[in-house]
Amino acid sequence: MAQDSGNMRSAATLTRRSFATLWGAATGVAIAAPVPNAAAVDSFRALSATLTGFDESQLDRGFASELRRALLDAGHASNLAALAATAAAPTPETGALETDIISAWYSGVLPGAPPVVATLYGALIWSAVDFATPPGVCGGGGGWSQAPAEAAQ
Repeated sequence: MAQDSGNMRSAATLTRRSFATLWGAATGVAIAAPVPNAAAVDSFRALSATLTGFDESQLDRGFASELRRALLDAGHASNLAALAATAAAPTPETGALETDIISAWYSGVLPGAPPVVATLYGALIWSAVDFATPPGVCGGGGGWSQAPAEAAQ
C-alpha cells in the first residue's frame, strides 16, 4: 500500500503548537519550584558573615541560598536556628554545623553525600589567600613573570 508522504507527519516532528505546549509546561514547572525566602537567605548571609569574617556584601546570595537549602535538607533546621541565636558561643550541637558552614563558604562545596561543587570562583579561599587564583584565572597581566615581592629586596 503506497502512502502519500506529503500528508504524513513524523511523530518526532516538533511543531509550533507542540513547542508552545512544551514551553508552557516547562514554565509551569519553573514557577511551581520553591522560591527561597529572601529574608531567611539574608539572615543566613548575616550569620555566615559572622562565622567567616567576611563582609556580608562579599557573600554571594545565590550560594547562600543553595547552602542554606542543603543544610535544611540535611535536617539542620533546629541547629541552624540555635546557631543563629548563639553564633558568638556555639554549643557542641552547633559546633559541627558551624564548621560545615565555614568549610562550604571557603571551598564552594555544599555538604552532603555526595558533596556538590556549587561555586568555584565564588569560594572565599580565593579572597583569603592572596597568592592563589582559581584555575584559569591569572593574577593580573604578567603576574607569573615577576619575581615574588620577598625576592625583590
